Amino acid sequence: MSRWLFVVLSAMLVVLVGIAAIRDSQDRTYLAIQQQYQSDYNDTGFNIQVQQIFPSFADAKRGDTFRVERCISCHVPDIGTIGPELAAQRLAQDFMKYEPNAQAIITQNHLTGIHPAYIANGPSVQSATGKGVVAAMSYAVYGAAGTGFLPYSVTGLATNAKQGYAVDQSTVLAGPLPASVAPATLDPGETNPALQKVGIDQVGCIVCHNGGRLSLSQADAHQNMIINPEYDFTGGAQLYYTYCVTCHGVQGEGGKGPPLNNQDRLGYYNEDYYYRCIEYGFTDFEHIGSIMPNWGSTAPDFTYDPTRDKQKPGSRVLSENQIHLLIQFIRHWESYTTLP
Repeated sequence: MSRWLFVVLSAMLVVLVGIAAIRDSQDRTYLAIQQQYQSDYNDTGFNIQVQQIFPSFADAKRGDTFRVERCISCHVPDIGTIGPELAAQRLAQDFMKYEPNAQAIITQNHLTGIHPAYIANGPSVQSATGKGVVAAMSYAVYGAAGTGFLPYSVTGLATNAKQGYAVDQSTVLAGPLPASVAPATLDPGETNPALQKVGIDQVGCIVCHNGGRLSLSQADAHQNMIINPEYDFTGGAQLYYTYCVTCHGVQGEGGKGPPLNNQDRLGYYNEDYYYRCIEYGFTDFEHIGSIMPNWGSTAPDFTYDPTRDKQKPGSRVLSENQIHLLIQFIRHWESYTTLP
């Protein structure tokens, strides 16, 4: 009996391995991109037979955590050969050549066509070759403890409805880049602050892009992906101070609604939870009976109950893209104590 059980289990294992191999071979859409990349940049020695999931330089790994993760397998496949600076610069121009829906994505996400190769103290830094400057995301502007990113004025909100204290009707938002990626901290060897910079080899792609990363499949890896972090912060802030501030507070401290800048909440709930909350509001089972409006659609299983519900479902106000943008802005209140 045990012999037959062993045979059956062995056969099942072989079948599962075969299925995994078939799926793996079918999902490798990036191979065509890498072949095109090799054709365009045939002087780098890039070998498409070697799938470079992780770069080889030491700063890409700290402890047991990889900084760049596996984004580079599709987006910057030659990063281990040419380095992160040049790879990041090529990213935008290659996107226009390799992505069939490039123009639609550019329009939808307000892309500039320039990928910042660095996080820098200033708006730009001199390149390693000395030829001009390399586009950079400025920590002085977008840093968590910088001079402030963007002021917002809030009208008609004199006191916090829950705590009862006076509300400053203007606020200055800290930028989306966490303190852990400050160039002054990660590039102390550069004595000129204007030239201090850190690249994706040190901080990782996800510092700016911060996708859902819920699965190894391409669709799930791209879920809730921040494509343009600068627009995400400006556009997300505009949405927050238009629709959310009266209930959730100027700095997300809460009011009639729960706080959104509470680190325990932000760390516990994922983007999918926040999406359901904003999309369905009180019509979703998780927020049934609350005062949260349904800014999107009505949950499919919702039945209005006047004895329980404080309002009737409204029509869509925010698009799906706007809701994703709003979620990512809210998540920027999360404090980063370590590099991701």
